[in-house]
Amino acid sequence: MATFPVYACVLLEGYKEKASYSVLRSEMDNGVPKQRPRRSLPMVTREVRVRVADKTEKASFDTWVRTDLDGGTGWFDYTDPLDGATKQARIVSGDVTWSSPGVVWFADIKLETVG
Repeated sequence: MATFPVYACVLLEGYKEKASYSVLRSEMDNGVPKQRPRRSLPMVTREVRVRVADKTEKASFDTWVRTDLDGGTGWFDYTDPLDGATKQARIVSGDVTWSSPGVVWFADIKLETVG
């Protein structure tokens, strides 16, 4: 199992979290619609911002995504910044969007976990 790089930092700035149980909803001819969950554990999507110190670390992060995560499809262990717990995650669609206000680089990423 791959591990999130130690040189990259998940920031709390812009952190968002959404849980989905993939609820099945059935409309009734009369009365209240019925609902039931498809899963016992939710798929949790987290929008995170990752910071790296310079272009060398950015290149290392890109290489980690490309090789260790097979283009972002693989699972990896990371430490959740809210509770400090180690969780398994993957990058949704393998998308990493970079921006840089100067030397430091920021990546906007969506992570998904189970539970």
